[in-house]
Amino acid sequence: MGYEDHPDGEQCFHKIATVTKYSGFLGVVASTFDVLMLSKTQGYVPTLVCYIRSTVPAAAAGATFAAVTCVSTTFRGKDDKFNYFYGGASAGGIFGVAARSFRVGVPLAVFLGFCATVYKDSKDNGWKVFPTGIKHEMGMIDSSAKYDFTLTKPR
Repeated sequence: MGYEDHPDGEQCFHKIATVTKYSGFLGVVASTFDVLMLSKTQGYVPTLVCYIRSTVPAAAAGATFAAVTCVSTTFRGKDDKFNYFYGGASAGGIFGVAARSFRVGVPLAVFLGFCATVYKDSKDNGWKVFPTGIKHEMGMIDSSAKYDFTLTKPR
């Protein structure tokens, strides 16, 4: 069950459920970080309020992104980057409403719209935003000792 299982503009409820699940999980992770590291709430009610304050807007932003993108694709009849920009901008607007601030909502709407456009471009053209397959090698300070950099290497 993934977002890209169906073409854009089809199976909207499936896409909304998928994106809401993942964005809600991200909201829970952000809320946990907030409770443990930043606000350090004391008691059950303040902790619950902190979780609700972060998780609900994140899940709502994910649902709004998927819904607006899918409906825009269906109504416009085109599968292009503008649909993703509309979805990202509306998700940023949800965060602005949650923060009750235009100073948060408008720049975040533009930023998330741009990020969604870049994601759509990566889907269309086959490149990855975060490439996989990079080999990381663990080593110590002298890890270069296994390479021979002499000019007269024996053959």
